[in-house]
Amino acid sequence: MTYIDLIFLFGLFPVSAVLSLLDRSPEYKNMILIITSLIFFSWGRPVAICLIFLSLFIDWALGTAVEKMRDKSRISAVMLTAADALMNTVMLLVFGHNYLFDGTAFELSDAILPMGMGYYSLRGFSYVYDVYKGKIRAEKNVFCLMTYMVSFHFMCAGPLVRYGDMEGQIRKRELTTEKLNAGLNKMVWGMGKAVVLASVFEKIRDAGIGSSEITTLGCWLGMLGLFAQSYFMFTGLCDMSRGLSLISGFVLPVNYRDIDVDELFTGLVKSYNSTVISFFTDLTGISSTKSRVRTALGAVVCGLLMGLWYQVSPTCAAVGLAAGLLVGLEQLFLKDLLEKLPRAVKYIYLIIMSLLIFGGVNFRSFYGYRKWLMGLAGIGTDYTLSVSMRDAVLHNYVLIIIAFCVICTPVRKLITGKADKISAKNRRNYGMIRAVKTLGTVLVFVVSVLALGSAAAG
Repeated sequence: MTYIDLIFLFGLFPVSAVLSLLDRSPEYKNMILIITSLIFFSWGRPVAICLIFLSLFIDWALGTAVEKMRDKSRISAVMLTAADALMNTVMLLVFGHNYLFDGTAFELSDAILPMGMGYYSLRGFSYVYDVYKGKIRAEKNVFCLMTYMVSFHFMCAGPLVRYGDMEGQIRKRELTTEKLNAGLNKMVWGMGKAVVLASVFEKIRDAGIGSSEITTLGCWLGMLGLFAQSYFMFTGLCDMSRGLSLISGFVLPVNYRDIDVDELFTGLVKSYNSTVISFFTDLTGISSTKSRVRTALGAVVCGLLMGLWYQVSPTCAAVGLAAGLLVGLEQLFLKDLLEKLPRAVKYIYLIIMSLLIFGGVNFRSFYGYRKWLMGLAGIGTDYTLSVSMRDAVLHNYVLIIIAFCVICTPVRKLITGKADKISAKNRRNYGMIRAVKTLGTVLVFVVSVLALGSAAAG
């Protein structure tokens, strides 16, 4: 089950929200959240419940043992933390990257593989790691830890919340009208990103790099379509996650932020899935060092870990290493050379480097990656633009313009700033802007639901 399943939107989620309002005690709310989250996590995959309880009790027991050993025997604490890392890594490989075991005794059917294993296993290890580092105390109440581990609010696409950020909210939280209003709006607009805008760029991606016709513009626009599809799907699910959390009284950290061109490629990397990157920078020691050389080396290691966490393959490992290497080079000397360039040149630099590096994620082999790179330069292509790419763009140009306004920070701030100025003039304008926003939210919800219904029927 995912956030954009109709059975979740009109079944599990409203049932969970209504039941949680029947009692104000956090223990009751946590119980409802655990039950509904277990249904969410294991929908159609009952074996996932066994996996959850097994890994949960191992994390809980090892966290308690690490806290006891941390001051008595540092070596024992390190070994216990390493054991938890090994357990979660094995769980991630077997249940999150099961394609590695095709044709072996560990091969599992997709029908029983649980969703969100990357975030689940990383969350379990981050808890034990933070106990080892002394950032938090080991949780004695296993039900509080279970609420943190299985909550569906951050199961699909993050954020990777740390237990220290959630412990107080698990034990005491309130739902206010402000949280409810903000949560519903964020959830609806996030659904619009993930359902409507992401599907538009999926068509452009398929017409460009998913087609047997290799064209020059197809290679460029197809990969840009892939990036836009990934961006709107990821940020949309993250917005839905934060919206769902607000409706339940939780306040989660932001998992992505606007790209600041002045921060160059390093800023672009940090802007996407920022909570996971923050954890890996802690793990590799980047956040605790002021040495440029150590920061550069840590960035390379962090990039490799991120690439393999995303997908265990040579291309993803190479992409992670390349991204980490470029971040490291920027920290060493490139940033000093590039920071004085005009902003337009910096944007071109970001687009080119992002295409060249992250474009490799789309290919399973270096052959396909090399063929696409040659297509960017017009080598091996018969013509410039295919009919399918032309139609994909022309039939969706309105949504493409809307997507550009959403993703382009200066344009978006210009529009929202203008709306705020109009609404601040008098009460009539304020009411008009509020009505337009409400109608827009309703329209996004209706269009998203219709799109989901059409996809389910098709």
